[in-house]
Parts: sequence; C-alpha cells; structure tokens
Amino acid sequence: MPEPVLRFENVSKRFRIGETHDSLRDMIAAKFSGWWNKGDTRREKSSFWAVENVDFDVSPGEALGIIGPNEAGKSTILKLLAGILTPDAGRVHVDGRLAALIEVGAGFHGDLTGRENIFLNGSLLGMKREEIRSKLDDIVAFAGLQRFLDMPVKRYSSGMYARLGFSIAAHVDPDILLVDEVLSVGDAVFRLRCMDRMRDLLRKGTTLVFVTHNLEQMQSICDRAVVLESGRVVFHGDARQAVGQYLSAMSRSYAQRPPDLMEEDNRESGAIQVETLQILNHAGNDSVWVRTDETVVAKLTFRVTRPIPRLVIELNMRARPHENLLSVNSGRDGITFSGTVGTHTISLRLPAMPLAGGQYLWNVRMWDADSGRAEIDTPFRYPMAIDDGGCKTGVVSLNHEWSFARDKNRNQLFTQTAGRGEEPAQLREVMEEPV
Repeated sequence: MPEPVLRFENVSKRFRIGETHDSLRDMIAAKFSGWWNKGDTRREKSSFWAVENVDFDVSPGEALGIIGPNEAGKSTILKLLAGILTPDAGRVHVDGRLAALIEVGAGFHGDLTGRENIFLNGSLLGMKREEIRSKLDDIVAFAGLQRFLDMPVKRYSSGMYARLGFSIAAHVDPDILLVDEVLSVGDAVFRLRCMDRMRDLLRKGTTLVFVTHNLEQMQSICDRAVVLESGRVVFHGDARQAVGQYLSAMSRSYAQRPPDLMEEDNRESGAIQVETLQILNHAGNDSVWVRTDETVVAKLTFRVTRPIPRLVIELNMRARPHENLLSVNSGRDGITFSGTVGTHTISLRLPAMPLAGGQYLWNVRMWDADSGRAEIDTPFRYPMAIDDGGCKTGVVSLNHEWSFARDKNRNQLFTQTAGRGEEPAQLREVMEEPV
C-alpha cells in the first residue's frame, strides 16, 4: 500500500477570541496594536479549539471529502494543510506539489488585470513563467473570461473571481489539490466543468481534498469522507455512510438554534401548547435522521387548557419556505380527537419516507372542528433529516426495478431491484417461462 501524501496526526488548532491575524502582516500589526493599547484591559482573553485531535491520511490519487455544519473546522483543516496556519499540537505532513483554492480571489491583486493575475497567482502556486504562458489560453478558455482578460479584477463579479481562481489552480497540474466551498459561486455549467476537471485530475493521479456542503458533489467525487462537528471527527469512512452522519450533525445544529431565529411566529389561541414533536425511527428511538425505506413515527405531545370536544390535528413537512411536501390532516381522514384538559400524546405512523435526502422541517396545526377556529399553528421548527444513501432522484426517491432480455434464443431475463437502503446487487439471471 502506498505511503500517504497527506497526513494529520492528532492535530489541534486553537484561536483566541478576538484574534484576527493568521499571517505575518496581521501578526506584526497586532503586536503594534498591543503596544499601543497596553492599558486596555477590555480585550477578550478566552480561546476555543477550532480543530481538536483530528487524525486522518490521504493516499496518492485518492479523493477525500470533508463535510460538517458551519464552524465545524473544515476550512481550518484546509488552511493547516496549505501551510497558511500552523498547528498548536500534532503534526501535518504534506508530500508533493500542492495547489489550494480556499478563498475566492485569494492571491489576486485588484488593480491588476486578469492576465497579470494569472501570472502572479500561477507563480505563487509554483508554476514557471513559461509554463504559465503555455497554459494561458487553456486557463482563460476554461474560466470563460476572454473578453475580460485585460480588465482589472476589482471590476470582476464574485463568479468571475471564482472561475478564474479555480481555473488557475486546476491547471497547475498539482500532486495535491485542496478545494473549499467555492464552486457554489459559479453558475451550473461552470460547476459541471469544475467537477469534470477534478475527475480528470484524479484519473491522472492527483490527490484531492474536497470541502463542500453539496453532498451529491462529494459522493460523485469521493469514496471516503470525514465528518466534523465542533472541531472533532465524528465519522471517518465510506462517503455514502458519511452523508447520514452529516445530516445528523446538521439536525443537531439546527435544533440548537435560538427560538428567535425561527422563520415565523407561533400563532396560538392559548388553549393548546405543543410540548414536543419527536421523530422516532423503526426501532422506536428518538432520531434526528431517518432512511427513506424505514418506518417513521411522528410523536406529538401537547397540553390542553380549555376543553375542545372535537380536535383536528395536522402535521406538515417542507424542505424550503412556501413549498409543502407533505400534509397529513386527521379531519380529512374523518378522525377527530377529544381535547380534554390535560396532556395528550398522538402518534402518526408513516411506513416510509420516499423523499430525496436532505434537511426537512415539520410544523403542527390544530383546529376546533365545531367552530373551525385554528387553536395553534407553530413555525416549521421541528427538524428531520433524510438519508437516501446518495441516490438522489429529484424530490421523490422510489424503489424501482430494472430488467432486460440479453439473449432471446435462450429466453433469459436479467433483473435488478434497486431499493433505497439496499446494497447494490448484481443483476440476477432468471429463466423466462417457455411460451
């Protein structure tokens, strides 16, 4: 087995709150600022670990994904790999020519033209002048900036910055390429071209470390992934399995948001208060993420302070504002509940959740069936994450079966059932019944 070209050995990085310098220039400025403000005792002295005891390695020609919620430590790890930051503990090993695309326009000078910045940025990435000259037309064509090549880059849009920056880094022909969440800036066509370019580099033996929130992109490029949460590795392994762990971390992150960040105000009459809405998996355990093919139970606990003889309960689910994906209303099913004073628990069982993987939110609505008055309408604040196993098919994810006849003379039929949650299977050979 080849020796890893990238290795993190129990790496930790600490930042002081209020500290903004991670370059020599910023450190010198901060030093002078410290001398100038010696008597100022208001500066915050506490610190936090952005990365703590992180351990992984990457082999030559391998693509490793790094995913996790915001502020999980992903960009800090890339900066440690690129040598922009140094660890406070542990060891970072990099073996080979490295190109990093970590920030849009990093290394560009605003007053220089696109052409001049190609030579400047290419030189910073270790390219010789003749090498840059020989690749200039390819870099410009890939970025699609022929018309704007001799315009100062300070007049470029963020998308133009990203296209030029990625094009330069991708044409260095590096041994190692580090890519942060910058592909979200370009348009759809450019993102596809970037993915094709990364696959081409992988085929040539380049090692790739890819940070992204786009799970489809990550799974299409990477076989292995690291999931980070609060600076620590919570999963390291198969990319498809990493998606479920990522969704779990995202759900926990969302559930911990302060109530004043919710998108809507709670509308209620005062007669009903929702205490909890739990999502239970097939084993009956409280879960923040579920698979598409498993049974889900939404368990609602609420308190009634005024009798409501006939209560209608509705649960709704959506992935984004103003786009309801599911609405289950007991009244439409001909069912009402006796809303006596006290605490009640209602469960809704769903045999499967055939939806594309991602983050979803639930809300609760209740009506007095006799008066038609809405008693409560909560915000969409109750999270649920769905893991489709990396087989995203649009909005809906359905079990399906492929079949084809390979040899009519032998009357052979080959079929394969593709179910969400099933491991990929070989096509089964089935003899057709003679006609």
